[in-house]
Amino acid sequence: MCAGSALGQEYGQEYRQEYRRCLEREFRRGRAGACSDPALGERLRQRLRLEPAVLGALQQDGPALLARGLRGRPDPGPGLRGLAGAFRLLELAAVNLYLFPWRKEFGTVPTFSGTYVHCLRPALPEADLVRSFGRLGYEQLDRHRLVVFRLPPGSQLIAAACGFFACRLECEILAEVVLRLRPRRLRVPELLEARRLAGDVEACVEMLRREATDDGVDLYRETPDGSEDTGGEDVAPSALPEDPENPRDVPRRGWDHCGDSECGQEPVLSAEPDPSSRFFLEEQRGAAGSPLPAGSGSPQVPGEGPDLPLAAPQEAPELPRYQLHSCLRRGALPNYCCTTCQQLHAGACVAGQACRTRHRGQELRSERQQRLWLQRTEVDMLLADSSGPWG
Repeated sequence: MCAGSALGQEYGQEYRQEYRRCLEREFRRGRAGACSDPALGERLRQRLRLEPAVLGALQQDGPALLARGLRGRPDPGPGLRGLAGAFRLLELAAVNLYLFPWRKEFGTVPTFSGTYVHCLRPALPEADLVRSFGRLGYEQLDRHRLVVFRLPPGSQLIAAACGFFACRLECEILAEVVLRLRPRRLRVPELLEARRLAGDVEACVEMLRREATDDGVDLYRETPDGSEDTGGEDVAPSALPEDPENPRDVPRRGWDHCGDSECGQEPVLSAEPDPSSRFFLEEQRGAAGSPLPAGSGSPQVPGEGPDLPLAAPQEAPELPRYQLHSCLRRGALPNYCCTTCQQLHAGACVAGQACRTRHRGQELRSERQQRLWLQRTEVDMLLADSSGPWG
């Protein structure tokens, strides 16, 4: 037990130091916000995939937070998406206090704000939210405000931010397990128990597959958890806005949004799922693999539409993987997305001009849309280099 605890402390210290270096490096480049470094994210993700106990080393109550956030949900998929967004906001709050301790607006969290009401409260119990913000120095002043009376030391803020970052990655790992076992709908207790017992993601998936084969379906007894059939529909509300271009009631200044004038050229995204996550990006694309048009409502998961029977796993269409055209230098933002070639182009690219006339695609007009597509494509390319398609 002592050796395992020491190993966990070593891992925790190592990742916290690397997290701080990445954060400060991006800040010197004029960018501030929740961690989006692909190298650190992938390294920690792979460690968590093999050793879920690392989550407890980085965030002591992390496993309990996930369990309470998913409690009572008939389908863990939407709950994991909401939790990932909530952990990203908590990470952002810690980063804001670390990088901008003089900014008064970051010292107060209004609990009636759209972000708190629509993104945090549906994802985590109120007691967990107050406790999580308490790690950042916030205390409940009244029913409507959490206020920092004494700012914690920087090392404590970095530890909290890194812990919330690890929780976010664990949500993505669990979402991968859920996705790989579709069309079977997992119950939250069996998902978390398999993850705890098996540890390794591959062993976890295999364990859940064996359980499904062993249990089978019994015509003469009730469903295993005693719950009623919900008709294949998830009754849990989505914790994040459906349209990323028009977030509802999300304040543009304050604790959840870093002012552009002092953060540099990149505004901090708030109330959004991690754009580098391949698993949560699927919910922002239609069944054909192209971005959903504005006003299209909730995206439909292939094989799970309300008027279609469940498709077998091999019948689900493969999602496209996008690439950056050679016209885009490192760090440059794309202006056009060709869904036929599955490539992103710069505005002055000759090949991009040809795609505009001959192929299907869309103009990326806002900086926010450009960054989301850039991050999603970089992850697609990283996954294509590291391994074949999963699922």
